[in-house]
Amino acid sequence: MGRYIAGLLDGVVRLRPPDITIRPLFGPGPVSRFRGLLRLLPGSYALLESARARQLRRERLSVYHETNHAAPRFDGPVVLTVHDLSTVLHAQTQDPKRARHFAQSLLRRAREAARVITPTAAIAEEVVEHLGVAREKVRFIHHGVDALFAPDPLIEREPFVLFVGDNGPRKGLETLRAAMPAGHDLITAGPPHFVPEAQLLSLYRRASALVLPSIYEGFGFPLIEAFACGTPVIASDDPALVEVSGGAGLHFPRGDSTALQTQLKRVLGDKALRDELSARGLERAKLFRWDDCAAAHLDVYQEAAR
Repeated sequence: MGRYIAGLLDGVVRLRPPDITIRPLFGPGPVSRFRGLLRLLPGSYALLESARARQLRRERLSVYHETNHAAPRFDGPVVLTVHDLSTVLHAQTQDPKRARHFAQSLLRRAREAARVITPTAAIAEEVVEHLGVAREKVRFIHHGVDALFAPDPLIEREPFVLFVGDNGPRKGLETLRAAMPAGHDLITAGPPHFVPEAQLLSLYRRASALVLPSIYEGFGFPLIEAFACGTPVIASDDPALVEVSGGAGLHFPRGDSTALQTQLKRVLGDKALRDELSARGLERAKLFRWDDCAAAHLDVYQEAAR
């Protein structure tokens, strides 16, 4: 989420036409400072949404873009980014309170929005099918990849497999652990053990392969970041991951540790295949640019304003 907001904001501020003003909202302030405490209260998500709606009423906006699923009430046109439908389709993998709020909010707000943006065509199809949003209102726009993610020819690959993400049931980490072949370590990077950006970049550059065994994803930032670093990638056959991969990585059926182990042994035991996947990934990553993403968002803002 942070990568999306930062990359998009940087791009739209630089690329906006001179007659358009971009104003970030809901930064540091009373609501954001006490958000953690507010979430402990009964009805906390509704309270937070109500506070944001009151703040919106004080602003004079032509279009409001909600970048994270649940949009507060706004009298003008709303552009809503729906990253995935995990709270609707995989509610059992979420905190019940969070899943209930976001599922209800999505079902209400997505149909009301002037435009809905998704990060992949796969999620766009789900928005139409499961949220009942008119197809003509939905736009899928791929995220970009930050320029810092790039290969370093002076760094040698090491015999470990990298997993980037949290350890929740939706991410499939147990499938990966069961598939790990002998002689290679598994290094995990993500909640609850965050790593600094420089360390994450180093891990991408040194890993023999990145594995993304997710049961469900909306985009999969680690996949495209690994591609940009020249790291071979093996991912599940989740539709969004297959779409973002575009044939540059290898895939296996979700939850199938035997199939994943077969792919791991292929990649880890074959340098020529690793080199081929590295080259494919580098080319694929070139197609994911924040400027392209931002330009497409600006077009959607203008559609919504009309």
